[in-house]
Amino acid sequence: MSDRPVVILMTSNGVGMGHLSRQLTVALSGAHRFDAVILTLSRALPRVIEAAHSGELPDATDRGVRFEYAPSWESGWLPTGWRAPLRRKYRSYRWAPYLRDRIRALAVETGAQALVFDGVAPYPGLIGARQQLPELKFAWLRRGLWRRGAPAARLDLSRYFDLTIEPGDVASQWDRGPTRGRTDVERLPGAVSLTDVLSPYSREEARRRLHLPADRPILLLTPGSGALASVDATAAEVLAAVRAAHPDWLVAVTRQSIARHSIQEDAGRVIVLDDVFPLVRYLSAFDAAVGVGGYNGVHELLSAGIPTLLIPSLHHATDDQPARTGGAARRGAALTVQSSIASAIDRLLTPAVQDELRAVMRTLEPASAGLLIADRVAELAGAGTPATTWPNVTPYAPLPDLRTQARRGTPTEVRWTHQLDRAMLEDVRPVEHVLPGTSQRYAAERRQIANWLYRTR
Repeated sequence: MSDRPVVILMTSNGVGMGHLSRQLTVALSGAHRFDAVILTLSRALPRVIEAAHSGELPDATDRGVRFEYAPSWESGWLPTGWRAPLRRKYRSYRWAPYLRDRIRALAVETGAQALVFDGVAPYPGLIGARQQLPELKFAWLRRGLWRRGAPAARLDLSRYFDLTIEPGDVASQWDRGPTRGRTDVERLPGAVSLTDVLSPYSREEARRRLHLPADRPILLLTPGSGALASVDATAAEVLAAVRAAHPDWLVAVTRQSIARHSIQEDAGRVIVLDDVFPLVRYLSAFDAAVGVGGYNGVHELLSAGIPTLLIPSLHHATDDQPARTGGAARRGAALTVQSSIASAIDRLLTPAVQDELRAVMRTLEPASAGLLIADRVAELAGAGTPATTWPNVTPYAPLPDLRTQARRGTPTEVRWTHQLDRAMLEDVRPVEHVLPGTSQRYAAERRQIANWLYRTR
């Protein structure tokens, strides 16, 4: 066994892959001073596991990064019949004790000395685990640039953590929301980005791997997941602008495994890049980009030096994407829409404008906060002590019982697995993913914990 401390890197589900990508960056940054176990609520995990096993995430296997999935209160499996409408109304039903005990059991099984949570809102189940694991050290990794009117009370949950970290942002100076001026946080220079830990392919190799032509200018369109609002209308405007005034350009559109947009290929004009991950290794294939204003996407494109037009999403409850995209534009590092998408595309595809953007991007602070965070996490873990007491799991049968029917021998029996794939998460059967290589005691504890959500007997 390794003599390095074990750290659980936990993420919320989010609406994209941002939280998961940041924790991967932390796991792969700097000297190998701790062993990472990533516990995530994101349904994108199967694609990440696939990338780790295939070598698309170099060092993930060498560093022994391990993964476990837990369903979120939003994405879990609901019951049928009369229970269904009640559970839709009370989606977080019994999920807090389920998550609490999942964290406690994983901490005991792995001998973890610290847990780092990346997410906007530390869940009640996470806070419950924190209170029952006083020997572990807990850290909260959260973005700045929260919108005005965002639920600021969530920020006060930092009192449950030994350390709260806010990584840098290209638009940090334009933070006007509740995250501005907080004194309970350590602010780090530079953003967190996979561009700092993954080597890019050459332009030729990236295009070859993506089956893109070598002799055409290519515009990358990253419309986001579409989970919060339709991105199809905006994407259609971009495609129409390119088609009308720049027909020599090919548009390559990304579509994540958890994406909901319906953009289709158009021979010779539009190609869809399905589930390319990690995209940062392929950015050299593109001559320009149009992206949304999310933290990860913005810093990946700017770090890679890709001339970019940023179109913020307006539907996030906390993330101030207009401030981020506007700040990047004020610094001269990116473009935003001033009058119309068509005119913005015209500017973006002008060589002189691209040269100006590249010159500014070269002066930006490096997106190297992952290394600083990894150092803080290693120090924190060194001060923690592994938990030794398993959860005292006695899920009671509630009245009324709104748990999901998952009895053995039924079509909705819980599927227990060490090997997670996308099809499982789309099936009607609930999935309980168990960290590979764990003990029989852990398996037994997990079967008890599942009774918080499922009627298994």
